[in-house]
Amino acid sequence: MKIKSLKLYDTGYCTHPEKIAYAKGSWKQIRFPATVGLLQHPSLGYILFDTGYAEHFKEATKKFPYSVYAKLTPVHFTEEQSMKQQLLLDGIHPEEIKYIIISHFHGDHTAGLLDFPTAKILTFAKAYEDIKKRSKFGTLLKGCLKDTLPIDLEQRMTFIDHNPSMKLAPAYGKFEEGYDVFGDGSLLAVDLTGHAAGQFGLFVHLHSSKIVFLCADAVWLSKTYQNLVFPSKIANLLTSDSTSYRQNIEKLHHLSQASPEIEIVPTHCEHTWDKIKAGVYYE
Repeated sequence: MKIKSLKLYDTGYCTHPEKIAYAKGSWKQIRFPATVGLLQHPSLGYILFDTGYAEHFKEATKKFPYSVYAKLTPVHFTEEQSMKQQLLLDGIHPEEIKYIIISHFHGDHTAGLLDFPTAKILTFAKAYEDIKKRSKFGTLLKGCLKDTLPIDLEQRMTFIDHNPSMKLAPAYGKFEEGYDVFGDGSLLAVDLTGHAAGQFGLFVHLHSSKIVFLCADAVWLSKTYQNLVFPSKIANLLTSDSTSYRQNIEKLHHLSQASPEIEIVPTHCEHTWDKIKAGVYYE
């Protein structure tokens, strides 16, 4: 089974100094877009990879302790950029989204969840376990805004990593183990713990035989893995496991060299943003 199409969406951006994401960069503030992927499965329908920013993010960060998040990470977003509004413009209603795949529970990935109340939610158990029992302040330290999570989250959620893992082919480089999300070979999930506990990425197998790797926040900038220039040590303050984070960057570098036909798409990279502006559409 192959994915019929993949479309990327821009849901706003935050700003940080480039040097935090790329140690050889400048201290100039640059934009980090929040990208969402819309996948169309031939039998399961529409699937979202993350949900980006939404008005719920603004509401959650009006009050302490989540107001700290907005101060430390300035966010630029309009309601028209929410996935709900953009999908409506494309003629897709919220109830048509059958699944939402959440790469990890940071606020810029979960803020739109409340706009899709009927979707089933797929994620990794260890991502959810990392924030489940923490207080609002405790989850804030993990980059999570609990107020953006649906109250029926646990009833709608299925854990991908509770399924048996499988050995991946050499074409996936040093990503040697993964999970067949729907059991049909269309989406393969690989653990990318580092930036966040239980974060994962998706190898998307398209009808054209092209493979796109949605690698979430395994890197913030593509040139990080391309040039093997790691983030600044300051980034360790925002990282769940700095050792695993560096290892994933090295794996991405190796993958880009060993299998250049696989297109690596980080969530927050400006190159990804350029693809969205150019109207890139994968089939």
